[in-house]
Amino acid sequence: MVDKEILEPFIAEMKAALKQFYPDGAKHTDDFARIVNGKQWSRLKKMLEDTKGRIVMGGDMDESQRYLEPTVIVVDSPSDPLVAEESFGPLIPILPIEDLDTAIRIAGEVHRTPLGLYPFGNKQETERMMRETQSGGVSVNDALFHGTLPTLPFGGVGDSGHGAYRGRSSFDCFSHRRSVTTTPGWMEGMLDVRYPPYEGKLAKFKKMSELKPNFDRNGKVKFNLLSYVLSLGADSKTEGLIRYAVVLLGEF
Repeated sequence: MVDKEILEPFIAEMKAALKQFYPDGAKHTDDFARIVNGKQWSRLKKMLEDTKGRIVMGGDMDESQRYLEPTVIVVDSPSDPLVAEESFGPLIPILPIEDLDTAIRIAGEVHRTPLGLYPFGNKQETERMMRETQSGGVSVNDALFHGTLPTLPFGGVGDSGHGAYRGRSSFDCFSHRRSVTTTPGWMEGMLDVRYPPYEGKLAKFKKMSELKPNFDRNGKVKFNLLSYVLSLGADSKTEGLIRYAVVLLGEF
């Protein structure tokens, strides 16, 4: 999607970039690949034939070479075949829009949870797009850059996929965190809230089961200076007791 106000300058820049990349044309260089096989070439050709859009750059085809020139098509509807379905080829549809509100609305209608989001604009605009849309990943003012960094998790959300891989995320994705509890017999007295009769046990049950999270709605861990000092910076009471024991042993 491109703002109508900059549509023509945008197309002019794309033509200039194509000329810069391929001075003698994309067909006459080893730097531009061909479509992988005849079936996929025919599929892309049909997409180009079915679109109601207007070709503003490229369009040259050669079946004998499975060649399809980088092609830019201006479409007038989100339901156009080039927008509704990914081409996985050198076909670039442009849908002119009035404003950012329209862009966000259409993005949600076409695909609410895409694999990637590539917003271009100033900081205020791109941050709003990230707040009001969902996606597996985001490359701001670039295309798929987040997918090229081996240290960042790469994956989808919703119907674009589940989980992520790359680096530590690959290990986590194919690992199962197995929860295990071992209940000693002496705890039965504390766990009698599980058994009838239940009269008079509600307060005890709440005290045992209600646990407030140690993080806020943004996932930021809450910091309590008093607890930090009393526990010697440990993450739990057990670790705190161990640290106190080590300190006391060090005094003797």
